[in-house]
Amino acid sequence: MLKSSQFHFAGNINVQTMQRQSGIFIGEKNHAIGWSAHGKENSVIGKISGQSNFLFHNISILNDPDFIDTPIDDRDINISFETPDNGNTSSLDLESINVNAMFQNSAVFVGKGHVTGMDGNEKINYAQGSLFGNQNQFVHNVNTTNDQDVFDAIIEDQDIKIADIKGE
Repeated sequence: MLKSSQFHFAGNINVQTMQRQSGIFIGEKNHAIGWSAHGKENSVIGKISGQSNFLFHNISILNDPDFIDTPIDDRDINISFETPDNGNTSSLDLESINVNAMFQNSAVFVGKGHVTGMDGNEKINYAQGSLFGNQNQFVHNVNTTNDQDVFDAIIEDQDIKIADIKGE
C-alpha cells in the first residue's frame, strides 16, 4: 500500500503551567505506554504563578500526622503490539500551540499518536491552594489544614494495559 503523511510545525509551543502526569505529544508516531504517577503532596502555600503576586503577613499551618501515609500498590502489566496501518494519507499544518494550564492527567495530542495507560492517583493537601494569573494579592490570610488519618491516601492501582500500535 502507498502511504503518505505530511507534518509541518513551524511555530512556538507556549506552556504556562504543567503539573504531574501531563504531556504534549506532537508528531506522526508518539508512543507513551504505561504512564504512572502516584503520590501525595502537602503544600503550605501551594503553587503560585503569574506576575505581581503579593504575599504579605500570611500564616499557613498544615498538620498531617498520619500513622501510615500513602501506601501505593501499582503493579501494572503493560502489553503493546504493533499491527499494520491502513495506509491513509494525513496532512497537518500548525503555526502555534498555546496551553495556559495542564493539571494531572492532562495531555495535548497533535497528529497521529498512541498514548495509553495513563494513571494518576494523588492526594493533595493545600493550606492555600493554587493561584494563577496576574496581579493577585494575599494580605493578612490565615490558612489551616488538619488531616489526621490513621491510613491516608491508600492507592491500589493494579491494571492490565494493552496498547495496539498501528505500524507502517
